[in-house]
Amino acid sequence: MRQYHDDVHHLGYRAVADTVAAELGRVPLTVVGGVGSGASTGALAGYLRRDAPDTRLVGVQPFGSVTFGSEHVSDPEIIIAGIGSSIPFGNVEHSRYDVVHWTGFGAALSGSVDLLRRHAVFAGLSTGAAYLAARWERGRDPGRTVVVIAADTGHRYVDTVFARHDEAVPIGSLVPHEVAGTAEPALPWSRTEWAGAPAPPAARMSPEDVPAPAPAAR
Repeated sequence: MRQYHDDVHHLGYRAVADTVAAELGRVPLTVVGGVGSGASTGALAGYLRRDAPDTRLVGVQPFGSVTFGSEHVSDPEIIIAGIGSSIPFGNVEHSRYDVVHWTGFGAALSGSVDLLRRHAVFAGLSTGAAYLAARWERGRDPGRTVVVIAADTGHRYVDTVFARHDEAVPIGSLVPHEVAGTAEPALPWSRTEWAGAPAPPAARMSPEDVPAPAPAAR
């Protein structure tokens, strides 16, 4: 399927964008979610900006991902699945992102546990990280409506996250490090104004990096 490299996967989010626009109407909007392959958040914001060019896009990344240049920062726990990668992804359009949050395992765990306690939403680490970032962005600009991409349920995180709920810290005590570039992110949570900058060097793909499509079935 080449889901990490082909822009055709962006098309799947056109209907989602239409639904968001119809449900919310014309309001100042901020979209927050894991970057992943770039399809969910990047495509969603791209379609929303056709009619609402002031839509802001906030991408969430784990430490250790090359996509937004945090590969030099190791998380002692894990790279949060689904929102970043140790290899370049061809269909991430970096210029669409206004802000990037890098979130470590502990901060994301606290977000997931708080989301369950406060809102009864049982979701995974990537959603916990996005929820944490969304609350921060909402606090900075309360006049905007924030849409959070909740990518997965919490079932596969029962043992690794929710059984460790006593390790969660009050999310009000967590504050991101405000950094100026990819050399500065630090655990447990960092934020930067990406402002549509291009891909960092390690995230840029050369033609030989893109896998050839599989032969068509006959």
